[in-house]
This record gives sequence, structure tokens and C-alpha cells, in this order.
Amino acid sequence: MNYPRGKTAPPVSGGDLIRRDALIDQLLLDVQSKDLVLAVAPAGYGKTVLLTSLHEALGAAKGGAYWYNCDRTDVVPRKLAAFLMDVSSAEGGLAADDSLGLEASGALSASLIAAGLDRRKADLTVIIENYHLAQSQETDALIEALLATESPYLHLVISSRVKPGFATRKLMLAGRVAELRVRDLAFTKSELGTLARTVMPDGGGADLAGVLERTEGWPVAIRLFLLALKEGADTKRLLEEISSRDADVAEYLSEEVLRGQPREVQDFLVATCFLEQFNLALCEAVAPRADAAQMIEQVQRNNLFIVRLESDSGWFRYHPIFRQYLLTQFDRLPRQEQAEMRSAAGRWYEANDQLAEAIDMALLSGDAGRARSLLARLAPELVSVRGDLATFLQLLSRFPKGMIEDDSTLLYWQAWAMFFARRYRQAASLVASLHRNAQIGSGGEIDAGLQNQIGLLDTLSATFMDDMLSARRAASDWLSSNPSADPFDRATVACSLVLSSLAFLDVPAARRAFDLAQRAIADSDSAYGNAWVCGIGMTMDLVVGEPRQVLARLEALGAGWSETPKAPSNISSTLALLSAAAHYHLGEIDSAEALVNENLHMLAEHGVSETAAFGLAACLRVTALRAGASDALTLARKMEAGLAKAYAPRLAFTLRYERVLLLFRAGRSEEAIEEASGITEVQPLGERRPDEGDPDLPSVKELRQIVSARVAIADQAWNEALRILTGLISAARHGGRNLRLVQALILKAAVHYNQGDSVKAVRAFLDAVAVARDRGLNQIFLDDAQLCRPLVAATLARLEQSLGGQMNELGFLQNLQARLGLESQIAKPNDEMYAPLEPLTAREKLMVELLLAGLRNREIAGRLAMSEATVKWHLYNLYSKLGVNNRTAAIHRARSLGLASV
Repeated sequence: MNYPRGKTAPPVSGGDLIRRDALIDQLLLDVQSKDLVLAVAPAGYGKTVLLTSLHEALGAAKGGAYWYNCDRTDVVPRKLAAFLMDVSSAEGGLAADDSLGLEASGALSASLIAAGLDRRKADLTVIIENYHLAQSQETDALIEALLATESPYLHLVISSRVKPGFATRKLMLAGRVAELRVRDLAFTKSELGTLARTVMPDGGGADLAGVLERTEGWPVAIRLFLLALKEGADTKRLLEEISSRDADVAEYLSEEVLRGQPREVQDFLVATCFLEQFNLALCEAVAPRADAAQMIEQVQRNNLFIVRLESDSGWFRYHPIFRQYLLTQFDRLPRQEQAEMRSAAGRWYEANDQLAEAIDMALLSGDAGRARSLLARLAPELVSVRGDLATFLQLLSRFPKGMIEDDSTLLYWQAWAMFFARRYRQAASLVASLHRNAQIGSGGEIDAGLQNQIGLLDTLSATFMDDMLSARRAASDWLSSNPSADPFDRATVACSLVLSSLAFLDVPAARRAFDLAQRAIADSDSAYGNAWVCGIGMTMDLVVGEPRQVLARLEALGAGWSETPKAPSNISSTLALLSAAAHYHLGEIDSAEALVNENLHMLAEHGVSETAAFGLAACLRVTALRAGASDALTLARKMEAGLAKAYAPRLAFTLRYERVLLLFRAGRSEEAIEEASGITEVQPLGERRPDEGDPDLPSVKELRQIVSARVAIADQAWNEALRILTGLISAARHGGRNLRLVQALILKAAVHYNQGDSVKAVRAFLDAVAVARDRGLNQIFLDDAQLCRPLVAATLARLEQSLGGQMNELGFLQNLQARLGLESQIAKPNDEMYAPLEPLTAREKLMVELLLAGLRNREIAGRLAMSEATVKWHLYNLYSKLGVNNRTAAIHRARSLGLASV
């Protein structure tokens, strides 16, 4: 991961600093015994110097200390979380980008970090400098979550100019926090004497009485005082001035220090102070008449509050308090001179490909036109190539609002960024502004190219707002009208057409659109675009029911691409979770689980509804297998609540559908039926006009039909179930959607089996097996184990009777037989062959007793205080275990097995 200068390494201070050994020793003890060391004091109290010494001491002791210097971009704590996950060896870390969107929760990131440390079993100390710059609700939540893990290996040292927002009271009461404040950081009399001898080795006769009292031990004021004395100032006069200037001691002392410097040094300091960071070449560009190399050397030699950013770096910064005073002097320069210096800096930044800094300089120098031109030049790289939305939006925020509204090019890229940041309504508002500019001729000349790009945004708006009917129309029209458009743009619109076609279950149209997207992106240099197109193809493969093709696409994309700065973490997560879905359908649960665990924290950034649905389903189904249906249902509810702002309402509908399946498969039919009845309350579309007829997309309607068929089976409404399933099977077979086809065929086979028609049941089940076998669709049979156990047994028996007919399916069925636990049953002697396929539960044994007593369903329901639907479901499970398909056969089997005495 590439960090800016000075981000992950402590600064290199001058050689005249005194050692504060007592404080360092105490800090070393605190780091070992506390979860958090907190240093809170205004600027100038030596926090950075002290923590730099602590970093060195920790490194010498055990090599487990890391440094992170916050800046204002850390209010979104992605980079901080990524850094912590990296140094803690956490699995499932974030990529090195600043893409916006809903962030991973602090709790999830913290749990991954704690798990990484637990595996590593080694202490880790992280020094987080300048936390006040990063303070936000999200960053505070991350720190609180880290502390809440109570990891014995993690030790945080945080410095801030103001009290942090994260909660520390309980931690302090528990003795888990050590705090350094102003009184702890103020200089002592002995430290004053040591510093005086260092700064003024020849000034031993100076009278320093009263300095501590007048400065209250403020280290920066004491240093400024001593530097002023070194340059010839009178001690008594300085003390008198300090006493009368309580509010601006630092400013006064800075003035005294500056006044004592040669004129050329003064001019150099003022000329370069507007640069937050500087090196020799930049100083030469800004102050060409000065000997910059000599000036930097002399400033360092005179200890004038200059700090080297990293040990092997030629970059420096001034101490913030001294720089603040210098800036007041800079502001007194003629405006034209200030603008010329900033323009010179801007030209240097631009020539050295530091366009963000160049934009800042152009704005500060009053050259708005140049700033806009630079940002328009940088925007395609940030937004469409790297997907680095945060940097772009941060740069945009530096412009006056009216300046952006009047520039259609920047409005266009801002809308793009808002779409990918999931701020869909803001994006739609920006698109509307673009249309207004085009109509009234404002915002600069809107040429044909930009007009076409506005049409592209119309397609994106419809897609991300989940208006798939409009998206399909707009995408088709745009592609027809712009055959020579930018390859990335054509690929983007083609991907929208794939998604909208899949929403309408039009797989052939989706394939044609995907072929177009592939051809277009091949002519682009966008790693982001290539990954996104790959993800769309993987989504299409999952709809079609080709999980092997999903994994082949990802392999073809190439290994290692996600490690580059051009691979945003949301795309990495999308591909990983789609891969998890593929592994799940193949029955490779360990692989699916690993991918889910590594990427669960990025669920909110998984993509549009189509791509998200498969990843979310994989998470829920793996959870159900590993932790049980109850945990999976809890996770589903959390997902629905947490992802409400990230996706259109259609995803909430999909999550409820998954909940219904989980309940049915867990045998909780009454809850499943209740959940199924509430599914119709979810309006699955985001934006739709009232004159567009049926509110259901075909994909949504199909999910409703699956749920309806399940409910009909639970109610033993066999004819109704067959009616629904016959239509589903026909549509899925005709549309080439194999996963849905297998699902519907299994349900149809179960209906026939329970009607007592084993011939039709086996025929339908063999049809499902034939489709699934060639595509590796294993897990769908195992998920519905209760339905499939008797069907597998009956089908194998039928194949044996046909003397090995349909041998292609035999191996697949034998694999299912083993994984469903049927192999031992079929291998038993004939007199044991009809024992229950698995042990009966207490409730099922009670059902046997009531059946043998001659009670009907209504009477059983009354006896057990449950609904008739629940009775039917328990009986259905009982029939499956007994290998029968009706009440009479169940009673006969129970008597033959000696269950009558239960």
C-alpha cells in the first residue's frame, strides 16, 4: 500500500532536542500494561517529539511499534482501518484506495484485527498521531470497537490537540487508560536548564528566572524564548512582554526569533511558509532568487522549527506554531507577489504530476480557470480508471459551489462519482442540472461528446435507482446512437444493459450486451473497468447456473490485480463474494466460507442489486450451514437494516426471500408461511411511473412464484404447487437459467412423490440431476435435504431396476447419496432397509403416536397447540424419514418398525 509522505513514519527532528527519559520510561510501562495511552494537549507541547522517542524506544525493545499520522481524509477511516489490518496480519484487509460508499463497520474491522493479532500472538503498538484531524463519528467508532475487543496484544497510543470523541470513561475506571495532559508535558526546571545549554552553549550566564512561570512550561514558548535570547534579545524585556501578551506569547516570541535572522533567511522563511511540505526543487521554483540549498541548511543549523518528514526523505515542514506566525507575514506581502509564488508552486506541482496540490495552488492564486482545467484533466483518471472517488470529491469540495454548477464537465464527473459513492439521489439531481445547462446554454459549451455522456448518466441513474425498464431503454438507445464513444463509456452502458436484461430474465439479450461490454473494455486501460465487467459476467453466469464459468472468468482476469492502487476494494469484494456464491453452488463450502469471512465487512459496497444478491445469499447460506438457521436469520435481518441505504428496495425483497427459504429448509414451516405472507409488502422497485403496469420485474415475480410453490407444498396443495412449478420450469428451461430450473424440478419431483406417483417423481428428479451434473450444481440438492433424501433413494432404486440405465447420472446420484447420509441405509440387509433414514425427533415420535391413535390433522393441531400448516410440515418431514409418501403408508411402516410402542 502506498501512503503519502510522512504518513507511516515518524518525522526526524533536530539534534538539539532534550531527552525526556522519565516520561519515556513511564510511557513504556503504560504501553505494556494499558490498552490505550492518550496524549491530549494543544500544539507546541512536544507530543510529536515525545512519541517519536517512544517509537524509537519500542523499536529497539521489541520491534512491534508502528506509526500512523492522521490527516483530514481520515475522517473516513478506510486508510486507518486498512493500515491496522495490514500491520496486525488480519485476513480480509481493505485495498489501498479512498473509494466512498458505505464503510465497513468499526466492529467488523476491529474483530478482524483482533483475530489477526490472536493468530500472530505478538504484541503490537500503534502510535496514531494528530487524531484531531481524523476525528469523526466513523473514526471514533473504529477506535471504540478496537478497545472493546480487549485484545491483550493491541496497544494504542493516540495524540490529539483536543479530547477525542470516542468513549474513555469506562476504560479509565477500569484502569485501562493512561493519559498525558498539559501538566505532564510541561517542561520542568531541569529540562529548561538542559535545553538552554543545548540551544545556547555559550550563553551560560543568561538569567532564566521566571521563564517557567511566565511560559507555564509550554515547550514551544520556551524554545522560542531561548532562540530569541540566542539572537541577542534582552531577557528582562522578553519576560515583561510575555507577561503583557497572554493571548499571543507564541506569536511574539516567533517575531523575536524571526527578527534575529539575516534578511535573506527571513525572506526565505516567509516565501516558503505557504507550502505545507517542501523540498529543495520546490523551494527553488518558489524563491528562484534565493540559494534554496543554503537556506534549508542554515534553517536546519539554526534549529528554526523545521522537521524532516522521513529519515530518507528530502521533504520538510515547519512547526505549525512557527508556520502560523510566518503565514501572518506572508499575508502582508503584496497580493500579486503571493499569487506569483503560488502560481510558481502550482506549475512545479503540475510538472511533477502532483495535480491535487497544483489545483490547490491555482485556487489560492485566484486562477479558477486553471484549477477547473486541471481537475477536469484529473477527473477521468480518478473516477473511471482508478475509482478513487474520495480524492476527486475532496478536490471538488475546495471549489466554490457556483463554480462547479457553471461547469458542465465537472458536474458530469461529480455525478459519476456520486453514482459510485451510492449517493443516487444526489447524482440524479446533478444529471438534472446537466440537462438544464444544456437547455439554457449555460455551464460552458456542451458539445456532442458531452451531450452523449449526459445520456450515459441517464442510463446510470435508471440502473442505480433500480428503474430497470428505463435503464434497458436508455442503454439500448445510447449504444445505438454512440457506436464510436469512449470504450469505457460503452462498456459501462453495456453492463447496465446486462443488468437490466437479467432483471427481465432475458438471458440471450444479457449475453449479447455482455459480449459488447467485453469488446469495449478490451480497448480501455481501466483496471477498474475490467474488474467491473468481469463481475457483471460472473453475475450473469450465476443467473444462468454456471458456477464453474464464474471461477474461470475470475482466473482469466488475472491474479494479483487487486493488489494494485487501481483496484478499488469494493470491486475486490464484489468479485470475492460472487466467487463465494460459485463455490457454494459447487458444494465447496470451505472455499465459500473463507471468501465470505474475508469479505463480509464489505457487504455494503458489493454493487448493484443483481451482483449483491448472490454474495448476500452465499453469506446467509454458509452461516446456516456452519452456525445454524437461527444465526443466519439474525444475520439476514441485520443485513436488511444495514443495507437499506446502500441498495434499492429490491435487495430487501431478495433478503426476505432468502429468509423464507432458510425457514422452510429448517423445518420451521409456520414461520416460513408467515414470512412469505409479508413478502408482498416489500415494493421491490426503486423509481417507477404509475402508468407502467405490472410493478413486478420478471425476476421479482419469479421469486414470488418460488415462495408460493413452497407454501403450497407445505399446505399439501399439490395441484396448486404443480401449476406454479410447471410455468416456472418452462420459463427457466426456455430462458437457459439452469439453477432456477433445477430448483423448480426438485420441488416438482417432491410434489409427485408425495402424491404417490413415484414414476413422475423419479422422472422429474432425473431431469434435475441431468441439468445439475454437467454444471456441478451440487449444493442445491443438499440444501433441500429433507426433500431430496427420499427422491435420491427412489431414483437409485429405479436405476438399479433398469439394469444400470442412465449411467451418466448414476455417479452424481451416488455422490448425493453419500453426502446425504443415505449410503449406509441402502447398504443394509433387506429386513433393515426400511428403517428411518435418520433418527426421529421427539416431536416426530409424538406424531407417530398420534397417527397410530387415528387422530386427524385438525385434532393433532389442537392437541399440540399448533396450526394445521405446521402439522402438515412435521408430517411431511416424518414421511421423508420413513421413506413413504402418505399417512396410510406411514402407519404401516411405523408398525413394521416397532414404533407402535412409542
